[in-house]
Amino acid sequence: MRWAVEDAEYLTSRPMRYPGGIAVLPEWTIEALADWNLVKLEPDPKSRSGAIRFIGFSASAERVVTVIAKRDSDGVLDGINAWPATGADVRIYRGGS
Repeated sequence: MRWAVEDAEYLTSRPMRYPGGIAVLPEWTIEALADWNLVKLEPDPKSRSGAIRFIGFSASAERVVTVIAKRDSDGVLDGINAWPATGADVRIYRGGS
């Protein structure tokens, strides 16, 4: 998982865009993708570009994180966006629907 500088800055500036929002650190997304209980939705049903949605737990964040990414031509995941998981994503992660 790699993040372009501008995309990583977008994650960490979340509180400036959303009052009460939580900044997401790129490190959290790497932890979430390493979660043994990771949920992978490929393609992401909400994506128009064929992105992949990952839902996993970040120990550093102490929360479930939703990560949106795409694979490049070499198969490397490029981060697009990420946020603290809520609602449906948390239910999916916990095995509900």
